[in-house]
Amino acid sequence: MTLTDAIKRTVTEKLQQSSTIAKDEVLESVENIGGGCISDAYLCTSSNGKQIFVKTCESSPKQTLDEVVEMFGSEAKGLKALDDTHTIRVPTPYVYGALDNDNYGFLAMEYISLGSKYGASGVQRKLGEQLADLHLAKGPGQFGFECDNTIGSTPQVNTWCPDWIEFLRRRLAYQFDLASSRYPQLNKPAQQLLDKLDTYFEGLDIRPSLNHGDLWSGNWAVDDNDNPVILDPAPFWGHSEADLGIMKVFGGFDSNFYDAYHAKIPKEPGYQKRVNIYALYHTVNHLNMFGSSYLSSSMSLLSQILQ
Repeated sequence: MTLTDAIKRTVTEKLQQSSTIAKDEVLESVENIGGGCISDAYLCTSSNGKQIFVKTCESSPKQTLDEVVEMFGSEAKGLKALDDTHTIRVPTPYVYGALDNDNYGFLAMEYISLGSKYGASGVQRKLGEQLADLHLAKGPGQFGFECDNTIGSTPQVNTWCPDWIEFLRRRLAYQFDLASSRYPQLNKPAQQLLDKLDTYFEGLDIRPSLNHGDLWSGNWAVDDNDNPVILDPAPFWGHSEADLGIMKVFGGFDSNFYDAYHAKIPKEPGYQKRVNIYALYHTVNHLNMFGSSYLSSSMSLLSQILQ
């Protein structure tokens, strides 16, 4: 069975079972529309003209089929959590599982026709306002998430914790431990940061905010009505400033975004060093995934934080 046939058969069956499509409706066309470093993407069209976005990922010696399905399950739960806040648009997840060919996992979700975010009037301001609304949405009284997920290809443990600093310390330590043998020059400053992490949060009352978790410039877009859409999340309930860390690393967000965001969630003392800490989490993660090209930026951030 070809991959296209497996998508048509398995995803049709799952969508019918979930009542996303009618019992007599089937996926008729499957068009490969690219993908990222982990998954491939397909635009599927049903016999009634409904468009479905499907991501697939092949199992490998490094990632079993069960692990692929678990990855997509985590993504579906993350999308639903974001969607449930009714603050910013995300694709609604439909179904996930394993394709009939036994080698691929899949996630089917709402297809959103995307326009150009460059030049769209007021879209950065809207994104700032809506991200702040997401961070202000009412949530649980602790930090973490209902399931573990991944940040890129790196596991991201989301075990619930009542204390943000402890949760963050565990998360940073995990990345530092992964890097320690290949990049020993990180070890001393990284330990210094972990030892004094509390000092960067003195006087703050941190409430759990739902973070997208991986909001770089490639993970947001606009729909046909110039409304922001956020994609490919790695969510958790954490400090509202945490989402701003990866934005600092990769840029793409202008003053209209930050002005609108901070009008709803003002900066607090020590903001810049904390954002550097959150940025460091992502640069070390990229160091672990992609190698030494991210060593300099990681060392520079550590130096700025500790000075």
